[in-house]
Amino acid sequence: MYDVQGCFHCSLDSKGRLSLPARLKEAVRAQGQGSIVLAFYDGSLQGYTAAYWRKLEARVSRQSLFSRKARAFVIGFLSSAHEVTVDKLGRILVPPPLRAKGGLEREVVVVSYLGQIEIWDRDRFEARQAEEAEDMDIDDFVADLAVPLDDEGV
Repeated sequence: MYDVQGCFHCSLDSKGRLSLPARLKEAVRAQGQGSIVLAFYDGSLQGYTAAYWRKLEARVSRQSLFSRKARAFVIGFLSSAHEVTVDKLGRILVPPPLRAKGGLEREVVVVSYLGQIEIWDRDRFEARQAEEAEDMDIDDFVADLAVPLDDEGV
């Protein structure tokens, strides 16, 4: 998993290559990972380490393929996956089918959190943020997450 948090504004070049943000490049290299697995979900491309993706596949493979939920997940998510190589310059080539699904043309936002990355079309991301901010009743959710500070400042 990637130990990087942040929101980075980037752009795709004319060939569909994305230069990973410097901190993310370092994290990928530190793990000895030469690739990232990308899959489309919920409006954006999700990016995972190859090792994480293999674990996810193993978990899914334990499900019955006669289960409609399992098949829906395989067809809707796993089947969209592409493993992309990180080149010497820290770029990935986003495959055309994923660029089309994600609406990625030039300006993108790379979001990294909780060990994964997301690649969004910039306009789609900003619209989604505004929509989520409007719809979100965050008070109860944040109250459940709050970590009390003790006398030691932890």
